[in-house]
Amino acid sequence: MATSTASPDNPLRKLNAADIEEWIHIDDDIEVAATFTDQEIIQSITTPDKIEENCSEESGEDDDKVEEKISWAAAEKGIETVIKFVEQNHSFSLQDVMQAHMVQNNLITKKLQSRKQGDIRKYLKKAVSSSAVEAASVPSTSSAADDMEVVEINE
Repeated sequence: MATSTASPDNPLRKLNAADIEEWIHIDDDIEVAATFTDQEIIQSITTPDKIEENCSEESGEDDDKVEEKISWAAAEKGIETVIKFVEQNHSFSLQDVMQAHMVQNNLITKKLQSRKQGDIRKYLKKAVSSSAVEAASVPSTSSAADDMEVVEINE
């Protein structure tokens, strides 16, 4: 293994032994929140979900819980409630009401886009191109591949 020497202008060359010693032991006086055994460290890498459950049970903290995912229906109901509130409250201007309706429209548009069915031609084109690549990379022993016609699908 070859060792490289630091260039003369490297700031690490300017450190003296006391600085290096301080750097190595900088966190010796800091309190340790938790210590883990080798088995706990291995388990945290192999099954991280299980460790998170154990940590939250041991600490008793509910702050680390994952927020519940809000459905599209719940979001729509919430924006409808906001719109009714804005329309009924006279401290909001017509522009505020319009902005609330625009947010609702944007939400509905995004919902529809998320549910939009993909174009099958796109998937077929991918399948044809990937099978053509596989056919080109693997030599064929049959003459059936020679008779096969590849049809390009235009979107």
